Amino acid sequence: MKTSLAFGLGLGLAAAVFAPACTVVAPGNPDAGMTTIIPIPLRPDALPPPKPLTASVLIVANLDRSSANLADRYSKVMVGISSYLSGVGLQIENMGLIATYGDKYGPRLLLGRRAGSNPPPQLATLVAAAVASGTVVEDYDQLLPYIGNVLGDISDEDLPIALKLLASSGHFDGDGKTSEAANLIGFGRGLGGEALPPSLGGIDRSALFDRPRDLFVVIYLQPLPRSCDLGSATCLVDGRTPTDIFLETDSSTGNAKWLDFQGAGGIKPGQLLHVAIATKEQEDLTSFRKRCADVPGFPLTLFDVMAPSPNAYFTPLTTALNAAHRGTGSIGDFCELIGEKPEAAMMKLGNSVAGVLGAH
Repeated sequence: MKTSLAFGLGLGLAAAVFAPACTVVAPGNPDAGMTTIIPIPLRPDALPPPKPLTASVLIVANLDRSSANLADRYSKVMVGISSYLSGVGLQIENMGLIATYGDKYGPRLLLGRRAGSNPPPQLATLVAAAVASGTVVEDYDQLLPYIGNVLGDISDEDLPIALKLLASSGHFDGDGKTSEAANLIGFGRGLGGEALPPSLGGIDRSALFDRPRDLFVVIYLQPLPRSCDLGSATCLVDGRTPTDIFLETDSSTGNAKWLDFQGAGGIKPGQLLHVAIATKEQEDLTSFRKRCADVPGFPLTLFDVMAPSPNAYFTPLTTALNAAHRGTGSIGDFCELIGEKPEAAMMKLGNSVAGVLGAH
């Protein structure tokens, strides 16, 4: 994650080459028969494309106060997959992180990485300076004047510190929030909107999500119960189900309507992947704890900050997305991905990220 940040996971992106005329990408879970073809035209001489496929990645993380205990785990999952994806030819152009549940300022970026950057670690030094001035570390608002500018271009080393600060602030607990999708949808609709000043945690969305790339990947980090069932009234956004909003397209372009790049183009729903790294839905607590405890290296102390979800959200969501555009929804088990050997879980989710190999 040095020059091309790939916060994400296997993503179920299987890339292959089918004919001398084109290269294709098939996102999805091949084990479940979920693939969808996105043609990428080759040059007239039928040689491979001069550059790999590009993607924008948006992390949607539950930043409840308890997730401060998961900051290192979040970070390892995010960073660990970077070399995995870049090694198979998917180039991440930009990354942003938002909270599952927004705070008083509404949908906004909390962390980001700019394409091609390699920022040095700075947060520990800046936080120390803030503490020396009398600032309480848990007071996110008071810390922002010191660290605000760093959050928009975060280093690998600073990532767990930043995640812990965000979670411990208590701003993103989701008090009074009933929809699992409202903050994400609000953010997508306002990609080009005005950012708050850095002193209030503002990061320029348009600088990170300035235009669509080949793929747009939404990665959810959710270790706690979902706030609503997908089909329930409490899950609605503006009176509509998240599924309907995610699948709605512009009648003239066919682009997803909920992602507004402010006149810089759009992206088709078939190029928009939703990847949920979450605890199981509708699994009883005893089964959940037994199964997770069997994962090699799983820290049993994390049972205090993780739980299965009585509400079913990601399971029906990914089913609906895949029914409309095969392979655009995937789910990875949170317990498996934070064990000491997550490679098998990454491969299980991604199955085969082959990159763009060119015609042969």
